[in-house]
Amino acid sequence: MAQSSIEWTEMTWNPTTGCDKISDGCKFCYAEIMSKRLQAMGIEKYKDNFEVRTHEESLNIPYTWKNSKVVFVNSMSDLFHKNVPLEFIKKVFKVMNENPQHVFQVLTKRSERLLELHSEFKWTHNIWMGVSVENNKVISRIEDLRWGFR
Repeated sequence: MAQSSIEWTEMTWNPTTGCDKISDGCKFCYAEIMSKRLQAMGIEKYKDNFEVRTHEESLNIPYTWKNSKVVFVNSMSDLFHKNVPLEFIKKVFKVMNENPQHVFQVLTKRSERLLELHSEFKWTHNIWMGVSVENNKVISRIEDLRWGFR
């Protein structure tokens, strides 16, 4: 968990880290560059650099926040990456469901997996799901998001 300088959120929470490039929007990936810095600083979560990893120990963090927060989930990863097990994603959703005082902002470039799995989760009012659309080549992500919530 960290305070964020991102203008549309207050905090970041990273129960998963790591990713790989799937589209043009990944070309200058902030998270990949930052993970190299964090690895060099000896931060345990980034010891494997940008390999996809889950972090069970991070699941308890939102329960400790005293005041309501607006939280960007996985600024250093993509929750819907194929290497993030469904059971772990369900644990992340359980945490979000059990903390309705916080708003959890989840973004993905993997809208196909979101669409495939969306019915596995409880979508409470405090979970704001979005997709990244960097150009017309991936505009179909918007339709995947729409279909998942019809």
